Amino acid sequence: MSEKLTITTRITDVTANVALEGVIDEDANFDKIKSLGMNQFVFDFNNVSMINSCGIREWIKYLDELGSASITYINCPQIIIEQVNMVHGFIRKGVAVESFYAPYFCTNCDTGKKILLKSSEVSGSKPPLKHCNTCKTELEFDAIEKQYFSFLSQGK
Repeated sequence: MSEKLTITTRITDVTANVALEGVIDEDANFDKIKSLGMNQFVFDFNNVSMINSCGIREWIKYLDELGSASITYINCPQIIIEQVNMVHGFIRKGVAVESFYAPYFCTNCDTGKKILLKSSEVSGSKPPLKHCNTCKTELEFDAIEKQYFSFLSQGK
């Protein structure tokens, strides 16, 4: 049995801040967000544990229903970034990805790390330098840079 998607909303001024938690799949129901009637959304993907092809389809249909609303994605885990890079429409024109997790590796500690980055930190598909919080060694980026960061040009 899959973990259901939980949606928490907080309205500030003209923005709907929407935190998504759990699994985005064929059972994901976005009616709670649709009923807000807002034109500006910030979607926080930090606690999304999985997304499957049916969930992607439902998300894209939901985005289409939002029309010309302003949309920002924050705290996107690697599973979201991988889908964004593979599936046309996950980021539509005008959607901004403000922050996301990127895979790094510490050769000294022999440990993978997910580091939260701001899109503004990435320049020309080059990841920013980061250091291990345990041993202070410079971390290696643990993906193909151009491929992983390709989403940064999609919403423009």
